[in-house]
Amino acid sequence: MTCATRSERAAGRRVLLVLLAALPVALAVGPTPAHAIVGGGPVSTGQYPWMVALASRSVYGDSRSGQFCGGTLVSPTKVVTAAHCLYDESTMEPADRPDLKVIIGRTDLTSDDGSEVPVSQVWIDPDYSMRSNMWDVAVLTLAVPQPGRAVLPLAAQGQSALYRAGSEATVFGWGDLRGDADYAAVLHSVQVPLIGDATCARDYPGGADGAFQASTMVCAGEQATGGRDACQGDSGGPLVEAGRLVGLVSWGTGCAEAGHPGVYTRVAAMTDAIRAHL
Repeated sequence: MTCATRSERAAGRRVLLVLLAALPVALAVGPTPAHAIVGGGPVSTGQYPWMVALASRSVYGDSRSGQFCGGTLVSPTKVVTAAHCLYDESTMEPADRPDLKVIIGRTDLTSDDGSEVPVSQVWIDPDYSMRSNMWDVAVLTLAVPQPGRAVLPLAAQGQSALYRAGSEATVFGWGDLRGDADYAAVLHSVQVPLIGDATCARDYPGGADGAFQASTMVCAGEQATGGRDACQGDSGGPLVEAGRLVGLVSWGTGCAEAGHPGVYTRVAAMTDAIRAHL
């Protein structure tokens, strides 16, 4: 399988700040098959209240609340996700979704628990490149603040210990648990060991498998044996280590394959840019 971003829909042109209320449409993502957390088990948004879903019912229907990507609540009004979640892979253009929402407090996507909150602004890192997967980060502003709800702190620049090879991190998401279009209704997570930059660079030297860039990316998964990973459909979801947001599900080759770990946005490299929009 060739290199792919890990959203159900992605692609595109660079976008800076979009005032969704001023536009006839919002930014979101366009259609492709998806997978989900591989090798993990169910968890709840009660345990992890900062875990949120991005949704568009007009595109994905009502059966799973229209979920297509994940995100992380990092302040009462801000959600961090992957930039490529807001693009369409087939057109390489921003995808128009007038009903873009953030779902908060809903473990089971077939339920009515929690709330579906409109998005008033979208910021995408101006250096984001869909072709290279560099700077794959975006910040959504909620139209309705969520005071009192727990948020997840960002990894900061200089916290290199959070990215030590062999450290166990946890990735979260919703989606197809077996790769056969049997989507999970409930949130799942799996622990994945962080992988050294040199090893990941050998696994992704460029070409069809994509190029790993340590300045903005970090790898995690069972590099030698496979079996634990995020996949398409988990894009934008958090990689958490020591109680901090260290990565965002970004891209990779296949799902849970040996020699092809998951590649995540290195949040610490972008903390200053993110905080400028908090």
